[in-house]
This record gives sequence, C-alpha cells and structure tokens, in this order.
Amino acid sequence: MKLIVILSYFHTKIGPSIFYSFPKKQLDKEISTRIYDIMDHPKKEEFLTQSFENLKLLNYYFQIDSDWARGSNEMLMLSLMTTPQISPEIEETISNMCKKFSEKMQSNEDIFKGFHIKELNNYDDSDKERIRKNKILIKSWVQELYWEILEVIRKISEEEKITLLLDDRYIFESLEKMSREVKKISKEINLGEDSLKSNSDIRDAISNLNNILDDLYEGYIEKMTELNIEEENGLFSPGEELETDVQNSKKKLLRALIGEFNGKEE
Repeated sequence: MKLIVILSYFHTKIGPSIFYSFPKKQLDKEISTRIYDIMDHPKKEEFLTQSFENLKLLNYYFQIDSDWARGSNEMLMLSLMTTPQISPEIEETISNMCKKFSEKMQSNEDIFKGFHIKELNNYDDSDKERIRKNKILIKSWVQELYWEILEVIRKISEEEKITLLLDDRYIFESLEKMSREVKKISKEINLGEDSLKSNSDIRDAISNLNNILDDLYEGYIEKMTELNIEEENGLFSPGEELETDVQNSKKKLLRALIGEFNGKEE
C-alpha cells in the first residue's frame, strides 16, 4: 500500500508551496503542479479527489487563523497520495480524519507561526523560537496522521477482503459437488461387487472428486491472491505450507477410499 501525506500552504510571495511530506521524498513535478493548481482555486473548505496513471490524490483544503498572514488566514491543504484501488468507505474515513486534523490545527492559536519558517530572519529572537517550535510540532502531527491513516486503511481493507472471500459461493458450491461424489462412492461401495478397477462409476467418481478438490484449492488461492490478503491477520496463510497440507489431505482421503474398496474385494 503506497501512501504519502503532504501538507501544503500558501506563501504570500511564492504562492502555493509544499510545507512537508511524510514519508519524506522528492515529489514528482506533476503531483506538485496538481496540488498547486487546486490551491490556486480554493473554496473555503473542501475535499477533492484526483486520479491519474496509477495514483490517486485526496486533497482537503482548509484555513486557520493567523496574525501574520494576508487576510488573517493561513491557506492550507492536506494531500494524500495513494494507489487508486481504495474504496469509498476508505475515502470517507480519510476525509473525516483530515477534518479532525484541521480542527486540531485551528484549536492551536500559535500553530500558524510554524508556516513562516522561510521568513525566520524577519522576526525577533522570541518569535524565531516559536516559529521553530511550531514547525516541529506541525511535522510531528503530519507524521501521526500518516500512521493513523495507514492503520485505518489496513484494517478496513482487510475487513473488506475477508468479507468478499467469505461471501464467495464458489467454495460452498465446490463442497456441495464433492459431497455428491462422496455419496456416489458410498452407494457403489454398498451395492457393488465389482473391483475398483472394473467399476467405471467408482473410477469416475474418484476422478471427479480429485478434480473438484484441485479446483477448490486453485480457486481459493486465486481468490486470496486477487484480494491480496496478508498473512498477518492470522486467518489465512497462502503458500507452500498450505499447499502441502491440502495435497496431503487429498491423498489421505483418496487412499482411504481406495483402501475401503480393496477391503470389499477381499
């Protein structure tokens, strides 16, 4: 899951500018341009989404009171860069978290000073100290928001994936087919006198059972791969260990069936 939290502000002389991004990295020019374009045409407060190539930008524009800014307001915007495959539920959750972040900033009467770090030399020593202090505080809040959003996305995504998997009727339909084949085998065992080799119905039933178990396993793994379910949730663990367990169980079942047939022959 790719996620970057970006906090931008409107500099009086420079215009829109990136204040801080976490994890810290050099942002592509196209991303910066899109962010700046939104900040050049803002409303009072809004949440906007943009999709391009294999990325999505979730932008939340807001303002905070400021004694030093033109118009007595610092114009700010949170942008979250992530992959496009996020659900409406996650988008809504992120929007609410951004709103809480803006309220947190609005409740701190001194926080605006951190955005004036580029004009540090224009202030006296006491203000310089407040500017540095609030710059550090703002960055720590952005980092906290990043980790909070990442955790929420992980939880919601895993819940959605698990729900999709449990709702998938393929597994249950395959189990029903397997059950029917087992009943056929049981019926032939009780009624038949022919050996396993000469009884085509029994041979076909075993072959069908074998194919169903293979399809069941492959479909299950394919679904988990499609949903990208992580092993850490402790519910599923795709991989060689699961494959070995499934194949061993299948072999044991077939050996037991064949053994029962051979017992009938004797």
